[in-house]
Amino acid sequence: MSRLKLLTFLVCIFFASFAVANEETLSQLYDLSNLSITESSTEEHLAEINRVALQDPSDQRVMALSNILKAHYYLTQEDFNKAREFLIKAKPLVDLIQSDKLTNEYLFANMFVLRSSSEIDAAIEIGETLYKKVMESWPKHKLSHLVLEQAYLKSFKYKYDESLDLLKLALDYSYESNDPFQVAETYNLFGIIYSELNDESSANEYYKKAVDIVELHPGLSRNTYLYTNLADSYRVLKDFDDASFFLDKSEKLAKEDEDVAGLAFSYQMRSRLLVDQKDYANALNYLKQAQEISDKIGEKLFNYEIHSELAYLYLMMDQLDKAEEHLDIAAANDSKQNDSDKFYMEGIRSSILYEKGLYKEAYDKLEESYENYRTQFNDDLVRVSNLSREQLDQAQLNFDNKLLAKENELTAKNMKESERFNLLLWILIGLLLLSAIILIVYIYRYRQLAIRNRHLAYTDNLTRLPNRRHVFLQIEEYHKKSKHSSFQYSVIIFDIDHFKGINDRFGHHIGDKVIKATKDICESTLSASDVVGRIGGEEFLILLPKTNETEAYRVADKIREQFENYDFGNLAEGLKVTASFGVAEVRTSDQNVDVLINRADRLMYEAKNTGRNRVMARSTI
Repeated sequence: MSRLKLLTFLVCIFFASFAVANEETLSQLYDLSNLSITESSTEEHLAEINRVALQDPSDQRVMALSNILKAHYYLTQEDFNKAREFLIKAKPLVDLIQSDKLTNEYLFANMFVLRSSSEIDAAIEIGETLYKKVMESWPKHKLSHLVLEQAYLKSFKYKYDESLDLLKLALDYSYESNDPFQVAETYNLFGIIYSELNDESSANEYYKKAVDIVELHPGLSRNTYLYTNLADSYRVLKDFDDASFFLDKSEKLAKEDEDVAGLAFSYQMRSRLLVDQKDYANALNYLKQAQEISDKIGEKLFNYEIHSELAYLYLMMDQLDKAEEHLDIAAANDSKQNDSDKFYMEGIRSSILYEKGLYKEAYDKLEESYENYRTQFNDDLVRVSNLSREQLDQAQLNFDNKLLAKENELTAKNMKESERFNLLLWILIGLLLLSAIILIVYIYRYRQLAIRNRHLAYTDNLTRLPNRRHVFLQIEEYHKKSKHSSFQYSVIIFDIDHFKGINDRFGHHIGDKVIKATKDICESTLSASDVVGRIGGEEFLILLPKTNETEAYRVADKIREQFENYDFGNLAEGLKVTASFGVAEVRTSDQNVDVLINRADRLMYEAKNTGRNRVMARSTI
């Protein structure tokens, strides 16, 4: 009996020591999961994962987590196919083990893989759920990475306000963690978002900030795409020399680091630069090299961009069959899953149909593309189809020439059949007139469509006030004028106090009415030369020409009083609304409008922080 007890005791000790060893291995792997991107993107990191995993190769938790960490590593290399393979291996074990901590790591990696395969909605849902679960437990740099990806995903759905809010949060996390890589990544994504909003000057400034941080910390890994984004920003700004300089630098770094994804991206941007310079043959050569690498990477977004740009290039080179082929491939890899992408794709398809002489189909496709774009995204509608009036006029001229040639041929062939020829001529003239009428109708409708597009691109959908883009263009004009003369102007930025609480308590329909009432309050107070625009959800900007800070302060305070006296009770019983204001006057030292806007913005937040329902200006501090 005593021997049996001894044997049982020894067995218990064996399994207990085995369990302790497994827990130690698991703890080491979780420590590896919390390393920064700079540390986890090295080959040494992958080797360490394998070394630790081999300590307990039979433990299912160790196997699952090590496969997830390997997937993370390949995500840093932008090798989405390999990352997907390791997650597939981990998935059955994750489901079996049912550990929240392990599941969180799996979801984190899977979010990036889903984005690579165009499952944007699923990736967003995972990210939002995951953040709520880990916001108190994960290290700040890892939270920054998670929030940054969410901001990127939101941009695919054109939710730019949400993206910018998430970017501010990501920037806070990255500064708190003292992680320069995440700071650079955040500035880079700020640039991407502003570029998509067609504010390329702001985008360029953020790209330069990202590059400056990288150059201050040369140990940061995989930074070639930052130079590539900066280069493409210079291309959009028509600074081709700087664009070429930074593309040379990004290609050199990508080759030195054997960064195939970075090299493909650099080739793609080089192709865009060459297209702008009308060098289509060399542009095609670079884009084909990017395509070869893209096929290996396995990211649908990149494939979509490459093939849609190949379609455009082949269209420019009059190779319509190849253009259609690549357009179909791009459609199969459409990453954003959004009607706005159909606008771009169908615009190219419309041009292909036009080049084939299928004018009616070309117009129908153009109109369809407009409907898709208008329905999905009103605030960023800045592009129109290539089917221009000049092209339509040229088509009519070609038709006239063909008709005249036919008439001469028939007249020369047989004068005796003049009656028949005259009849045929009148029929053809009738067809020409009918075609001309149809073309005129198409041209008119096309121009109306373009006018509508331009109006929508600069107008807030709810209030019909100028939107952010419109207001900032006006400020840029005033700022240039102030730099070359004594022209003076001021800005007021104000925000409705506790607006989220209004929405939560009274409903979004009442919130919308408050926004509209804000428009009425401003317009009843401002002069005809003043400009008021809605620049955010509950944020407004007023531009006051020929106005100093003191006068602007009085205007802001008058509007503040109007809020206090306005009968919001008519909208909802018990509803009271106030607003907080920041006032700033342009200074000669303001290098750009961002400095002025930031000053007014800070003053507005100071008004909020000191009790709300007040006006803050430099003179009041």
